Amino acid sequence: MASQDIKPFSTEKASPASSNIEPAETGHVSNTRSRYRFNLAVRQEESSFAATKNASNADFDPIPPSKRTWNWGAYVAYWMADAWAVSNWEVASSMIAVGLDWRMAIGACVLGNTIMGLVITINGRMGATLHTPFPVLARMPFGYYFSYFVVLSRCVLAIVWLGVQTTTGGQCMEVLLTCIWPSFANIPNHIPDGEGITTAGMCAFLLYFLLQIPFLCIPYTKVQYFFAFKSVIAPIVFLAVFGDTLRRAGGTIAGSSVVTGGPKAFGSALTWAFFASTPRLTTNFTDDRVLTCSPRADLNGVLGNYATLGLNIADFSRYANKPSAQNVQAIVIPIIFTIVGLLGIFTAAAAESAYGTVEWNPITIIGYWEKSGTHGGRAAAAFAAIGLIIVTLGINISANSISAANDLMSFYPKYINICRGQLLAAFIGSWAFVPWKILASAAKFLAFLGGYTIFLGPMTSILITDYYIVRRTNVSVPDMYNFHGMYRYSPKFASNWRAVVAFFIGCVPPLPGFVNNIVVAGKQTTGVSIGGQHLFAIGYIYSFFAAGIFYWAFNRFFPHLESKMDHPDTGEDIIAANDAKNVNMRRASYAEHKPSIVTRAFEV
Repeated sequence: MASQDIKPFSTEKASPASSNIEPAETGHVSNTRSRYRFNLAVRQEESSFAATKNASNADFDPIPPSKRTWNWGAYVAYWMADAWAVSNWEVASSMIAVGLDWRMAIGACVLGNTIMGLVITINGRMGATLHTPFPVLARMPFGYYFSYFVVLSRCVLAIVWLGVQTTTGGQCMEVLLTCIWPSFANIPNHIPDGEGITTAGMCAFLLYFLLQIPFLCIPYTKVQYFFAFKSVIAPIVFLAVFGDTLRRAGGTIAGSSVVTGGPKAFGSALTWAFFASTPRLTTNFTDDRVLTCSPRADLNGVLGNYATLGLNIADFSRYANKPSAQNVQAIVIPIIFTIVGLLGIFTAAAAESAYGTVEWNPITIIGYWEKSGTHGGRAAAAFAAIGLIIVTLGINISANSISAANDLMSFYPKYINICRGQLLAAFIGSWAFVPWKILASAAKFLAFLGGYTIFLGPMTSILITDYYIVRRTNVSVPDMYNFHGMYRYSPKFASNWRAVVAFFIGCVPPLPGFVNNIVVAGKQTTGVSIGGQHLFAIGYIYSFFAAGIFYWAFNRFFPHLESKMDHPDTGEDIIAANDAKNVNMRRASYAEHKPSIVTRAFEV
C-alpha cells in the first residue's frame, strides 16, 4: 500500500545509511561551517517525502511547480544542442566503410533515431508526470539496493564520456590558440609520446576544463537558455564547414565516390553490416593523435548512441511545465539527427573534390583553413573553433554532467546536489580517468563503451514495462523516497528479484559477442560463433525486448501484491504546498538581503 501518511522529514523509517545522523533544522543547512560560510552539507528545503534530510535535498526532491520551467521549445533546443556534434556528423562513416552505400547508412540513422525518439518520449513521460529523477524512479521496479547498481552503471558511463568530451573540447581549444598565436604549436613537449597528449595539448585541456566549470554551475531552471544559444551557434559552424567545402568542390558532389559508389557488401553480409559495424578512431589535422571516436554507424550503434538518455531522460523531462511538453522529442530527434548525418555525408563527398580525400571530421577541415596561411583562413578557423568549443560544452551538459550529477546525488544527497555533482563528475572524468589516454590508445575500452548498450537496454525496458504495463501508471512517489516503503520488496535484500532475473536474461546472451567486439577492436580474434556475433549485432533490440517480456511474465505469474495500487499517488498537493512555503521564504530573504545579479544567475 502507498505511504500516504508519511510526514516530511519524519525521524521514523530512515535509511540505514542516514538513520544515525541528526536532521538539520528545516530551511537551514547543518552547523558544519567554515569562516567563509561554506557549508559541507548542501542547501536544504523542506522535503515533501524524504524520511530525513540526509535522504534527499532540494534538487533530489520532485521538482516543484515553481521550478518546472521547460516548455516544448526547451526540449527542441535541448536536442538541437545535442544533435549538432562531431560524432553525429560522422555517424555514417563507419557504415560506408564496411560496405554500405550512403542511402542505407541514412536509412539506419532514420530508423534508429525514430525508435530512440519513441523510447525517450515514452520513458520521459514518467519524469514529466512524476517530476522525480531517474535514480528515484529506478527504485520502483528494481528495489532500493539493486537500483544503486543500475544508477552506478549509468553514472560511470556518463563520467567517462564527460572526460572524453572534455578532451575533445581541449583539442578544439588547442586549434583556437594555434590560430591566434601560431607559435603555440611550437611549445616544446615534455610529456612522453605514449601518453597521447603534448605539453601544448595539456595546456589547452586545462584551459578548456577551467572554462567549463562556470557552465556546469548553471542551474537546471536556466540551462535551457544555454541550450538555445548553442542551438543557434552550432548549425552556423557546421553549415559554414559544409558551405565552404562545397564551394571549393565547385558547387557539386556528383563526382564523389561517397554518393556515386554502391554497396560493397552483398547478401547476408550486407544485412549484418546494416545492423553492426565497429567504432572508428579519427585523427586531427596536425599529427597522429586521436581526436574523436566515431560511433558505430549501424542500426544497433545508432540505438546505442543515445541508449543512455533513453534510460535516464527523466533527469530532464522532470523539468517540464506540463507532461505533454516533452512529447516533441519523438519528432525532433529523428528529424534533426538525420539532417546532421546528411550534411556530414555531403561534406565528406565535397571534401573529396576540394581536398583530394574523403574527410569526415569537420575539425580536420577547419585545420585546412588554418594551414592555408592566410589571415582570413586563420580567422575563420578561430571562429569555428570557438563554435566547436561551445558545441562540446553543450554536449557535456546535456548528455553527461547533469545525468552524472543526479546519479552521484542519489548516493550522498546530504552533501551532493546537482551543481556539486557536475563539478565532481568533471574532476573525476577529466583527471582520474585520464581521457586523453583513452582516446589515444584504448580501442578496446572504446569498444566496451560502445557495446555497453546490452546492459542499458534491459534497464530501460524494465522501467517502461513496470510503469506502463505492470502498474498501469499507478505508482506512489512518497514510497520511492521511503526506504522502508512498498518498493523495498525484500526486508533483507531490498531488491525486486523479478527485475534482477529479467535484467540478466536480457544482457547475458549477447555477452560473448560483446567480448568478441572488444577483442576484435584490439586487432585479435576469438572463438565466438557467428551466431553469438550476430546476437550482439542486435544486442540492444534483443536485450530490450527479452528483459521487458520476462519482467512482465514474472509479474504476471508471481506478482508483488504489496506494491499494487488502483490509483497513482504523486503527492502533488504536498509538493505544491511545500513549494508555496519555500517560495515565500525566498521572497522574504530577497526582501531582507537583495542578491546580486551573479547570485541570481546561478541560483536555482
